[in-house]
Amino acid sequence: MRIWLVVIAAAVAMLAGCVVVSEVPEQAPSPPSQGQGSDGGGGGDGGGDGDGYAFVHVLDDGEPVRWSTCEPIRYVVRPDNEPEGARALLEESLERIAEATGLEFEDAGSTDEAPAQRRRLYQPDRYGDRWAPALIAYSNPEEDDRLSGRAAGYGGPAFVSVGGGTPRNVSGSVVFDVDRMTSMGGDGAVRAVMLHELAHLIGLAHVDDRDQLMNPVLYGSQVTDLQEGDLAGLEILGDGECYPPIEPRSIRDSG
Repeated sequence: MRIWLVVIAAAVAMLAGCVVVSEVPEQAPSPPSQGQGSDGGGGGDGGGDGDGYAFVHVLDDGEPVRWSTCEPIRYVVRPDNEPEGARALLEESLERIAEATGLEFEDAGSTDEAPAQRRRLYQPDRYGDRWAPALIAYSNPEEDDRLSGRAAGYGGPAFVSVGGGTPRNVSGSVVFDVDRMTSMGGDGAVRAVMLHELAHLIGLAHVDDRDQLMNPVLYGSQVTDLQEGDLAGLEILGDGECYPPIEPRSIRDSG
């Protein structure tokens, strides 16, 4: 499913239902034409799995869809259901991803926004006249059926493209199943889930290599930190460019 930017709405279905078992199709959609984007994370459509990493979305020239390097990735946290100690682990995980990519994160505060199947990327009444920040939330299958089954969370970026320009990520979502994540055993396991889903937010997809954190099966795994393949993929995703800004209002008006 996709973000139809003509109405500035995000359909967040190509997300990684992951950490325990991938719940997404093996192939995520390729970057679409003007007015569309995708919020994805699971199987990915490129980047060598044989190298220990894969990307959620890859352009025709083989390059992954990236975040702009000259703007911080803004995020908000919905604190509802947040486990004790989770905020410190989240901050540690964000620092780890920032170190691996060279990208910066900006804490835009708390929110009351709930995870949604079609998340709106432009919410001026809530976030002002700019792209909605990435949403980080703690939930459960009763609220969000994308957490049903054996997934401990999902995550992915949302990108835009205008006039044939290079698609770039502008927002995204990371949602954790609180009960499943905290039942995996201790802070190390919780941090592993957070790193896994935040790596999806940056643009990494699942890999078959069980020695990598981006393998979708983590129950019983001794892998609790980013490994060589994960780090190589994140470095590539961080090695982007400073894109000219795309204003949500201009896309809405052009639609």
